[in-house]
Amino acid sequence: MDNRDSELIIKLAREGKPISRILEEDFPNYDYWDIYFAVNDAGERSSVGVKRKITNRLYKLTSLSKSEQEDVIREIDELVCFLYDRYKESQQKLDDIRSIMDR
Repeated sequence: MDNRDSELIIKLAREGKPISRILEEDFPNYDYWDIYFAVNDAGERSSVGVKRKITNRLYKLTSLSKSEQEDVIREIDELVCFLYDRYKESQQKLDDIRSIMDR
């Protein structure tokens, strides 16, 4: 995978596009795991992946010890903050687009 493709894949994931759609719509010549690792290695997370992780952690929570529950709760908090930050970034982009369109 060349650097330009990797940068675009990371940008699309950062904007909230699921890896499966990046594969289907933008990079059908790559394997799913190529795209996944490009995103993951860059420290990015897909919003869908974060949502699934939160859901799985919540289901698992009741079967854990008190100290393990506290660890999972901290992890969930970090994931929720990540999603919120992404939401704010997306809102800013939408506001910028709207202001350009209103000119």
